[in-house]
Amino acid sequence: MITEGTYPVRGIIAAAVTGTLDAPLLYVQRTAIPGVVQTELRRLAPQRIVVIGGTDGVSDAVMAALKPYAATVSRVAGANRYGTSQAAMASLGRQFTTVYVASGANDLLSPLAAAAAARTDRGMLLVDGLRTAADAATIAALRGVNAQSVVIVGPATRVSTSYEASLRAAGFVVKRLSGTDRYTTAILLAKESGVAPQRAITVNSLVAAAVPIAAALASATHQPLLYVLQECAPDSIAAYLASARLPMTAVGAVSSVGTDTLAGRSCSAVKAQREFDLLSAIRATAAQYAGTYQVTVRQLGGMNETVSLSGGLPHEPASMMKIFAAWAALKLVEQKRANLYGILPSGVPLNVCIHTMIHVSDNYCHSDIVHWIGIANINSMIRSAGFTGTYYGTVAPGVSVLYAGNRTTTNDLAKMMSQLVGGSALSRSWSDYLLNEMRGQIWRSRIASGIPPRVDQASKPGALWLTSGLLQADTAVVWSNKGTYALSIIGDNGPPQAALRAISRTVYEHFNGAFGAAASYPVQQMVTVEPTWVRASPGGTVVTTAPSGTPIQVLDAVRDWYLIKWGTRELYMHYSALRNR
Repeated sequence: MITEGTYPVRGIIAAAVTGTLDAPLLYVQRTAIPGVVQTELRRLAPQRIVVIGGTDGVSDAVMAALKPYAATVSRVAGANRYGTSQAAMASLGRQFTTVYVASGANDLLSPLAAAAAARTDRGMLLVDGLRTAADAATIAALRGVNAQSVVIVGPATRVSTSYEASLRAAGFVVKRLSGTDRYTTAILLAKESGVAPQRAITVNSLVAAAVPIAAALASATHQPLLYVLQECAPDSIAAYLASARLPMTAVGAVSSVGTDTLAGRSCSAVKAQREFDLLSAIRATAAQYAGTYQVTVRQLGGMNETVSLSGGLPHEPASMMKIFAAWAALKLVEQKRANLYGILPSGVPLNVCIHTMIHVSDNYCHSDIVHWIGIANINSMIRSAGFTGTYYGTVAPGVSVLYAGNRTTTNDLAKMMSQLVGGSALSRSWSDYLLNEMRGQIWRSRIASGIPPRVDQASKPGALWLTSGLLQADTAVVWSNKGTYALSIIGDNGPPQAALRAISRTVYEHFNGAFGAAASYPVQQMVTVEPTWVRASPGGTVVTTAPSGTPIQVLDAVRDWYLIKWGTRELYMHYSALRNR
């Protein structure tokens, strides 16, 4: 069996017939046969080659290039994936009393159906399951193989109840196999045959190109197909493998199916061990530096690892509190209770204040926004959203909230970041708005400088003098190669910034492995976008003009005026004249 490897659905259709044909599946490019595939074709010396898919997948030139490798080369294709699936089943020239049907829009359940069809000597069709009823071509394909019954694979969200009813109305006996997730559905299908399996074919369902190959291997060997993660076997899969005493053949590299997975270790066991290891590593890293630390890590995806080092203790958060102020303001905008471009009492538009509050951690705009919302109101919003360790202290209207007695926890901060990534703290568009502001903030000497260059991150650091010394803090979400995670750190009692960088590196390497030099950022974080006046005070007397392209070190801000270092002097530029370097 030959198909083009870019679109997994073609490989899934091929996998559905490999068991009947006793044939392996090989991938080619649309316009070429890779050398390794040519070598394998010579080794196999097949009598027959069947190409699945039309010329948009495998060109006529490739069809011609395949002819020297087999006595016959033929193509099976339809007008679309559903037509190709129907043609593939019909091409077998077999009668199937029972046919599995699965959604052609879901490439995670249909491979399971393909493997099950081979094990149980049944047919398999991809269908447009969200139609209100089965179309005439699907009914004809089922009748063409003399099907008497149909097994729907997957929930009603993939193949609707009305579609199911239409199959019954057409005279077929219909049942549905659907577990609580892809893993339990795979187990249901593995138990379909009365013949005990000899081994399990496993694959990481997140690696799209490997799934059809695994399905084809399962079909050709008449063994069940099961899904796993890179780090572990989901608990239901691990329990099934243990109870059935099945050895495992994994399809894919160690980077997609790891050693713990191959050993059949459950995700619960692996997760507990990994969380213990991560927390131990964070403790060991923090112990190398002066200060005391609160740290929370939340993996967003994968095994959802979560660790907390004193992460539930309310503490002064410094400027990280501005994340909650920005969130509350955007929540009001989302609810149409405020205008993003409306003017605050200070005379600055809300969108500009949100920007400068995050971008350069401006304290004036922070106070403007909190007092505009109202301290009681913003605390009510925070509490109602489930951030139980977070609140603003009480100060008179117009008074800075910087030393108001604000409190939050690293648990709440990491939770907020995870909800922004998930689009639940705000709608997707407004969550992205805030995350993009945090991507662009310029204070990057903590978490952002503990990860490799060019790794995407969004962060909001803070620093504040307390009676115990300078507090150093940072909260971020990091989109790393092997998964996204949220990290929040509060360091008290005089911690160095290097400690936060080291903790950041420890967390990154836990998920991704060791790396070389970390990212670094210039002291002069910004550059002028045009010839720009440099002023003695916000909106005040012009001192000089900075040419376009001048690197600028920003020190602080007064709303939309940035305090900069100019030689030995501290002067001001308007925020709109600058961009990040």
